[in-house]
Amino acid sequence: MYKLLIRRVFIVFAAALFLGSCGYMMKTVGGLAGSLLTQKTADLSTASVNVSFIRNMYPKAVNTVEVEYLKDDWREGGNMVTINFFKREGIGMYSIDGKVFIDGIEVPHFANGFYGKWVDKNDFSPKTIRVETSTGQVAEFVVTPAPPIKIISVNGKKENPVVDIQSDLSLELESPGTDKNTEFSVSLLADIMKLRTFTDYGIFKYKNKISLPAAMWRNPGTSIAPIEGENWLKVERANLNLKIIKGVGATQIVGTSIDCVPVTVTGKIEQTWVGTIANEGLRLSETFKDKNGTMKVEMSKPNAFLGRPMSSAKKFAVVSFTVRATKLQQSRTKTRTHTTYGPYLKTTTTTTTTTTRTFPELPDAYWESLVNSLYADFEHILKNNYDISLIPVEQVKRAPSYKDLEPIKDNVSVVEVEKSYKGTKNLIPTTLSAIIDNIATTFASDRIDSRLIRELGVDGIIAVTIDLEMPWEGFSLSPRLSLRISGPPNGYKAGPTIYEQGVISGNGMKLNEAKMDAKYVMDILPNVIRQKELMNALETGLKKMAEKEKKADYDLIWSYK
Repeated sequence: MYKLLIRRVFIVFAAALFLGSCGYMMKTVGGLAGSLLTQKTADLSTASVNVSFIRNMYPKAVNTVEVEYLKDDWREGGNMVTINFFKREGIGMYSIDGKVFIDGIEVPHFANGFYGKWVDKNDFSPKTIRVETSTGQVAEFVVTPAPPIKIISVNGKKENPVVDIQSDLSLELESPGTDKNTEFSVSLLADIMKLRTFTDYGIFKYKNKISLPAAMWRNPGTSIAPIEGENWLKVERANLNLKIIKGVGATQIVGTSIDCVPVTVTGKIEQTWVGTIANEGLRLSETFKDKNGTMKVEMSKPNAFLGRPMSSAKKFAVVSFTVRATKLQQSRTKTRTHTTYGPYLKTTTTTTTTTTRTFPELPDAYWESLVNSLYADFEHILKNNYDISLIPVEQVKRAPSYKDLEPIKDNVSVVEVEKSYKGTKNLIPTTLSAIIDNIATTFASDRIDSRLIRELGVDGIIAVTIDLEMPWEGFSLSPRLSLRISGPPNGYKAGPTIYEQGVISGNGMKLNEAKMDAKYVMDILPNVIRQKELMNALETGLKKMAEKEKKADYDLIWSYK
């Protein structure tokens, strides 16, 4: 059910980017829930603003939830200009305490942070949106549509084409002013939790004539198979402009142009009971044993819509490498009650015993050495398995968005140790408060991973958190390594993408056993956390994931990018 909820949230947000939230948002969250999620604001610095110009709206006969909601005012072939206000931090939308104008005409708040208006179907001129808040803030946005895109034929047919989702898709398109960077998306109608809506099945480099692989149908953006039988095929060309506007938290200006034709969908894709594709993404779960214990590897990668192949990237940045040791001092209280009986006398004695276990306190230099050693091992594994380069950590820390990461306390105490490599901050949220703070309805290009990738000029960023926890049973430290390697968004709706992610965990070695093996005092910590076994498990996991990736659709799908 959790995955189902996450998918629904993704669908709602993606739709809001496409059509100003009218259809999905109103239909999905409903009037009351939508009101609860929408707050009024006069502070644009807290908002993520999505401005769009949608060209050539699809026919009313498509009958999506957007059409259903706006059926009395749906304009086939019309153009729509919209502006949405989302919370940049947290979940929700904003209505403006003030006024919103499109080309000088005030437009009312429609619902759920959405303002918009229809534009004449022959009007493709730039549109100026002006926001004036009650506190005197003023912001202006200019949006233009993308050049038109037209479907000439589908699988060689101009009328009544059939789309077999077990076969390749051949398209003949027409769109002026394209270049090597022009992309377009391909969508079909899907029924997602009783919502009839378009879902993307791929974003590709534009060609007038293109044959797209059948693998795209197995790797959709929302992991839902299209509706069988009567359906509609939609293509979309989008121009994205990430604008920095003074006083506004984040701004995404999207000009889109679409075309849509009726098709008949045949073929089937394996699905589970919740409607998702069974073979979604890659999964690895293995446990490795040796004389000192176990290491469990659990790694995953989304399907080829949100999962990027490592072969497609060359330059990375390690933005976060954190080591934390917790529960270094623990106490347990045990209460025991004993009753004795004598002549006319009953005596009850209660004894409370508190036992405290404390991990040997080590100097800061020992922990610093451990962090450096772990990072050296990790970097060696990366470069040994992938043809990549890493930019200097010092350069990473100068990125403007780096200040937004969770700071590391850099402390060593009897209770907790928290250190990072060269003062890096934490990108992977592990505490409940940090996880909650990390949830936001901002658009894909404004998420912290996406911003750092853009600012650093790299293909992806790497984050590692190693948690070491002392078990009650003995003086040891059980390691848990969390890894995420993320990439830029796929299009303007979905992202960041993922190259690799996973967790490697196991038991540590008891301190007295480590001492027996250690030649030098400095060796104690690596042996206690079983550093060698931890890193061997990580490398094995990466190799096995690489083998799985080669047999899957990743390289094929991304070769069309």
